Amino acid sequence: MSKHVPLSDAAPPSHLFQNVTFLVVWMGETISTLGGSFSTLASSWLAYQITGSVATMGNMLLIYFLPSLFMQLVIGPYIDRWNRRKVMVYSQWARGLVSLAPLLLLLNEQQVIWPLYLVSLVNGLIQPLYVPSSMAFLPTLVSKEQITSANACLDGTSRLMMVIGPPVGGFVVSAIGGEFTLVLVSIAYGFSGMLLFTCKTEHDVAIISTKKDSWSAQFIEGFDFFRQRPTLLWLGIFLSFVQFALGVTSVLNLPFVVNELHGKSFQYGLFIAGYPLGYFFGSLIAGRQKELKKRRLVMIGSLLFGGSTFVALAFTHNIWIAVTIELLAGVAGPFFHVHSNSFFQKIVPNNLLGRVLSVRLLIIRTAMPLGILLGSRFSEIWGVRPLFALIGVIVCFVSFLGLMLPYFRFLDIKKSIEAS
Repeated sequence: MSKHVPLSDAAPPSHLFQNVTFLVVWMGETISTLGGSFSTLASSWLAYQITGSVATMGNMLLIYFLPSLFMQLVIGPYIDRWNRRKVMVYSQWARGLVSLAPLLLLLNEQQVIWPLYLVSLVNGLIQPLYVPSSMAFLPTLVSKEQITSANACLDGTSRLMMVIGPPVGGFVVSAIGGEFTLVLVSIAYGFSGMLLFTCKTEHDVAIISTKKDSWSAQFIEGFDFFRQRPTLLWLGIFLSFVQFALGVTSVLNLPFVVNELHGKSFQYGLFIAGYPLGYFFGSLIAGRQKELKKRRLVMIGSLLFGGSTFVALAFTHNIWIAVTIELLAGVAGPFFHVHSNSFFQKIVPNNLLGRVLSVRLLIIRTAMPLGILLGSRFSEIWGVRPLFALIGVIVCFVSFLGLMLPYFRFLDIKKSIEAS
């Protein structure tokens, strides 16, 4: 059997921002996300400069996602054996180190694309380590009542950095070049790792396993825990449809703004910033919701609204209306995502959390590359607007079923969620 070994029995502070360790983690996550947005922009800029091909972007996304899915499949049981904080620290330092690869080639005057592919590959392999470790680490820092607020704070700040990052990163790239921007990214990841490294050890919970089960047995245990609880399973399935839609739009947004709306680079930046900015404001509201009286209406209803915004974009011909639609879609997003994450962290025992979250992330993240492939292959055949309408109808249909079918009433029943 597995057991928790806390290094201190002291209760977390009553107010979230009085928790010094949480603040350290929050600052580390904020710096990391800002650095990540810089990295994405700088890598994209360098890739286009080297190859002059838009298809390179799709290749970089697939190099990021496909190996990441394999890592997601195998890593879950190991996360429950390792110290989560140390996994987060070493992940940040590894990201920082690989971000220097393009600079080394610049110094050797070699203009080739593979270092950027290497950055995408390593980041993709690290993400399945970092995300479940971070989510499993959070419940050891805050009280059960603070988990929703903590998730909203971390998620909302992350989205805000996605708003700030592209314009600031674009200015930095224009000032010092993409290669040296990646040096700043390396410093950001390194500093984020240092912050996590200095977290007070009394809040660092080690998971000590006293049984020697095989990897397959532990993975099956996590999968069975996930599968046997309809609340957790269906929340993951609903979210996978959203990820599929986001995968499609990741390759549609640029041609939509430039070709369909005749926007310039500035308008494209505003359009991309619309969703994360709205998400930030939505998270401020979602984080204050302690108990949802009508969970199914609020959570699945937010997905229905999000799907309708894709349909709305298909019929939009004005850039400012499109930006407004993205902003409203972002406001609705946290009402599903924040509460869904909180349910997992409250329900799943901490000694199983890593492998259960890995199964959940595997289901969710498998949908993203499928969406990327659909958007990449069929946008030129069907057109951008029909694809926006198609994915919007799919998300709306699935969400409508979740709201209307009696089977999904368990999402409204507090006891069933807690029992699951």
